[in-house]
Amino acid sequence: MNKHFKEAFERIEAATGIKTMTELAKIVGSSQQYISKKSREGPFPVAWAHEVAKKYGLSTDWIMLGGGPKRINETTEINPLLVDVNEWLNEEKKHKNAEFRILFQEQMIRAFFDYEKWKLRKESGLDSGEHFPSSKVA
Repeated sequence: MNKHFKEAFERIEAATGIKTMTELAKIVGSSQQYISKKSREGPFPVAWAHEVAKKYGLSTDWIMLGGGPKRINETTEINPLLVDVNEWLNEEKKHKNAEFRILFQEQMIRAFFDYEKWKLRKESGLDSGEHFPSSKVA
């Protein structure tokens, strides 16, 4: 078994009671054979970690990396990087500079192409998700 896959699977075992690849296969919607194959080839797939996390109230990051809060209810629901960026913006008073705010927003749009779509939906009042189909990872 691949080291990274094994570490993630061990965290899942300890937190959920899942003990076999067959049990994992049922949760992630795959075959036991495919999971066994993936366990030899590389790291634990993030999509599988997300499925397990949803079912058992765990943090996907904790499953994948072993760090941070174990349970979803223990998380702040805010990306730590964004907390740091916000602190930096406030400390440097950059958030008060209109030119900087425009540049920052342009950089966000360039870096994260779906941010602009999200922002437009939010501004138009369509951010409830009812008018836009959700995209799911298989």
